[in-house]
Amino acid sequence: MLLSLFLTTGLYSNIALARQEAFGTPATNLEAKACCTGLNSLLPGQVFWPSSDSYRAQQSSYYSGEQATMTPACRVSPNNTSDVSRILKFASAHECHFAVRTGGHMAWSGASNIGSEGFTIDMQQVKGVPTLSADKSVVSFGAGSRWRDVYTVLQLQNLTTVGGRVGDVGVGGFLLGGGIGFLSAEHGFGSDNIQNYEVVLVNGSIINANRKQHSNLYWGLKLGSTNFGVVTRFDMFTFSQGPVWGGSQFFAIKDASNLLERLVTFTEKLAEDPKGFFGLSLAWNPEAKDYIIWTLQTYLKPEAYPALWSGFESFTPLVDMMGIKNLTDITEEFQEADPGKHGRSRWLTMTYKANAQFHLDLYARGVELFEPYHGHAGVHWAVSVQPVPARLASASIENGGNPTCLKESEGNLWVMLITTDWLDPSDDHIMNTSAEALLKWAEDEAKRRGLFSPFIYMNYASGSEPVMVRSTDDQTLKKMIQVKKMYDPQGDLDKLWHGGFKLPRTEEHEPVTNYDRSEL
Repeated sequence: MLLSLFLTTGLYSNIALARQEAFGTPATNLEAKACCTGLNSLLPGQVFWPSSDSYRAQQSSYYSGEQATMTPACRVSPNNTSDVSRILKFASAHECHFAVRTGGHMAWSGASNIGSEGFTIDMQQVKGVPTLSADKSVVSFGAGSRWRDVYTVLQLQNLTTVGGRVGDVGVGGFLLGGGIGFLSAEHGFGSDNIQNYEVVLVNGSIINANRKQHSNLYWGLKLGSTNFGVVTRFDMFTFSQGPVWGGSQFFAIKDASNLLERLVTFTEKLAEDPKGFFGLSLAWNPEAKDYIIWTLQTYLKPEAYPALWSGFESFTPLVDMMGIKNLTDITEEFQEADPGKHGRSRWLTMTYKANAQFHLDLYARGVELFEPYHGHAGVHWAVSVQPVPARLASASIENGGNPTCLKESEGNLWVMLITTDWLDPSDDHIMNTSAEALLKWAEDEAKRRGLFSPFIYMNYASGSEPVMVRSTDDQTLKKMIQVKKMYDPQGDLDKLWHGGFKLPRTEEHEPVTNYDRSEL
């Protein structure tokens, strides 16, 4: 009875925190509901229970149904960095399990949500209005921002940054996974263009990480995911940007071979003109009951069909939405074209040397695997590619380097994305196993043909993919683990923070420094 009174009034949490601060003794582990009750005492009015409208609204705003159907014991909405600090300090002291959601765009279950064993920190209120430095060279924004929030402010000044290509994507997940944007061929990953991170460590400490302060953490956060701390603010370099030529075009599937061959040439030409982006999807269209090609294109100047697009102008699109626009409009246009939006979803990715025939063969294998299920509710699938030119790796090095294993000597690559969407939970098994079979075929065949690259683009990956091991080399992985040990010495974030992509650790949460890569 007395323990129940302590928990419901929040007195237990206050006593335990005071005891820890006074004596340095770890507090007793609390069950998830008790953790929520304690948090409600720390942040009254910011903890939402499953019966509340705010809880349900946050849950329903996830990109995929798998994430939305997870039911944390409560959801906590910090308003600022100080709130995040108090939450992490409390969670660490009481061994409370949690997840962190910024944009919630990751599709796989548990990427940024948790079940009844913990609570979810929803960062959507930690944003404010993006602000520019006095000389307009740096834009600062909270981790709960969406890219549309950032671009709207920058557009008024004819500026942009290396951000996402869909307006609704959250900045946090994008940047902590590297981030490939419209400007990446010229300036590297989004994370290569961060001047400073404001980050909360697991003990509640608030620090800034940049080239002068905590420079090792600054480097590690460029592929940080959920390993080092909760980033609450990003300060990013800006670039001048006026109107662009871009939009979408749709083509008949018969044009696939020729379009992919042109895309190989396009990728090569990015070495000379890095102002272009061209993404291409071969997709099943359930509305038309046919296959279709969907392209997303942008040239960072107001010039239609520049030399970079040589040969593409001869194709006749079924639908042509290209035009002179601003980048903000294009990100919203890409958002509307996204087939996902709250259904069941699985994304898987791999990287390989730019090769038209390989992608055609990958598509053909996808037809074999998915066609039996085309009549099921909401089934949509696609295999997409986008260029990762060799110069992206060199741009990253020029900006101080990052943990990824990408090297200019590897040549021009394509990042491939398998997307599958469906509506009926009873189809989870067949859709997931079919997607996994397609990825297995792709990896095996790419290795056989000498096209395989170990790099896994985190923002397209599923939780089943070994991102941290494959996307780094041995030396870099060891360095990341050393940085992790400095800022989370007890491995608390491994034990308590669910989701994201973790650095390899033993069951005792000691770093693994001799990971076997022979099967990768």
